[in-house]
Amino acid sequence: MAMADADRSRVVRYVALVAILLVVASLLFPVLDGLSVTGFFGDKTYLIILQDNDEIRGTGGLMDVLGLLTVHDGTITSLQYQYVSSDTRSTWNPIVNLDAPESFTKFFGMDSAALSDSNVQYDFASFAPKMQSDFYNATGQRVDGVIALDFTAVEAIMNVTGPITVSGEVITSRNVADRLHFDSGTAGAGKTSLTSLVSTLTSDLARLIRDSSVPQKLALYTTLQTLENEGHVLIYPNQGFWFRSAGGNAAGESTPPAADSISVVDTTLGTAKADFGVTRTIDYHVQLFSDGSAVSTLTLTYTNGNWWDYDVFSTTLVPAGAQLVSAQNDTHAFLGPVVTNGDGVTALSSRILVSANTTGSVTYTYTQPNVVSGSGIGNHYDLYIHKQAGINSYILNASVQLPPGATMIHAENVGSNQVFDGDAHVSVVYT
Repeated sequence: MAMADADRSRVVRYVALVAILLVVASLLFPVLDGLSVTGFFGDKTYLIILQDNDEIRGTGGLMDVLGLLTVHDGTITSLQYQYVSSDTRSTWNPIVNLDAPESFTKFFGMDSAALSDSNVQYDFASFAPKMQSDFYNATGQRVDGVIALDFTAVEAIMNVTGPITVSGEVITSRNVADRLHFDSGTAGAGKTSLTSLVSTLTSDLARLIRDSSVPQKLALYTTLQTLENEGHVLIYPNQGFWFRSAGGNAAGESTPPAADSISVVDTTLGTAKADFGVTRTIDYHVQLFSDGSAVSTLTLTYTNGNWWDYDVFSTTLVPAGAQLVSAQNDTHAFLGPVVTNGDGVTALSSRILVSANTTGSVTYTYTQPNVVSGSGIGNHYDLYIHKQAGINSYILNASVQLPPGATMIHAENVGSNQVFDGDAHVSVVYT
């Protein structure tokens, strides 16, 4: 098989599965918005990004595949795709200038990268407009929106639609991630032809959605809302019909709130597929003082269950004005921390190498000038934890030490071994 055919063969599974999102949208959302997005009021073109969240990035994962999808009157009229991860020959993967935060550029000294490696911003909402612009500059193609989904999303969708058969091979929600990993990591020799794979996958998935019962359609709708809330499906611009009733943030924006906050943004560095085998734990203790200030101790722990090393560049965003007092690490290879300020946050960045089947961690101690607000009821302390897109879950251990003489009125999510698959809110009210 020619190399070009091999590259195409390894991605067709991704592209066909991505089409499910737009098909479901046309079935589930309000009529006028649904008609608009599916091309009844003029053709709509979308840039589709499949992200491998077993190699985590700030936007959710390594960009494996880009797809260009056009719909007209509810019908997919054009579908182009290219495998871009590590493929510098692709016309869709040029070298671009990075619009990276200072925490990244100061640590690595980089100002350019291949388009497929350019998602180094803190969140998808910050990255998507740059992606639109870079894609247009590379191809001359304008798009109406950018939709990203990861391997976890593909598994969840197929868990509702059920298995499909491609050239005699049964693909289920349990083996689809392994199948995608295999296809993206091999030359594709002996694989079924491009036309056969695309035809089978697309027709089977479209038929499953079209012919599904009302309960199954509702299950799909609920699944998509959950995926959006957990950062496994990301959409830009975050307006209009997309997940209107979810009340969430479909673009995954990590805007810092006017309170204490933690946002951990990890980037896997050259240690292959590792993140599905890594357990993340956030230990956070805050000591509050009567003037509203605080001393915070934050420990990030990575338990590497893989049989190979895990190399991660970890940036933690905390409120602007925080002052780092000390940093300690419990790992044999560690670089950092680097402290930067900007965009309304203070960023604490470190590079941690966690050996196979071991645990690595970093502990930051920092002061904050004012994290307590007052009302007629009492003093309020709130901590918001933003989960990075693509991460499946994390463990939170949170403790709050009140000022001397204070009395607790209410506490929420204060405790140990709490598992979250989305954002978390810790709240304490005291007098």
